[in-house]
Amino acid sequence: MKYLTLIPDYTGSCIQDDYNGRIELNELNLPQGLINEITDWHKSYRKIIPLSEEQRLGKIQEIERLDLQGLELAERISQMISGDAKVRYYSEGKCKYL
Repeated sequence: MKYLTLIPDYTGSCIQDDYNGRIELNELNLPQGLINEITDWHKSYRKIIPLSEEQRLGKIQEIERLDLQGLELAERISQMISGDAKVRYYSEGKCKYL
């Protein structure tokens, strides 16, 4: 069983093995189309990471949209990984697990 977290990061991979740290998307043997979607989502979310709490409030609709997309991606990652995997999602915009 793999335990992973989809979590936006400003400089590194957005996938974390909960026991072994950050891993690269290509290590998960996901379909290229899904990798591209995750990469696009991650690029969009990186714009939120450096914002202050007050600035994030002004971008709440964008954060909500990105979080919904992130939750969907986490579910799809879980389904696509060979063997058992649990993938949780951390909202960087809200600073909590969803």
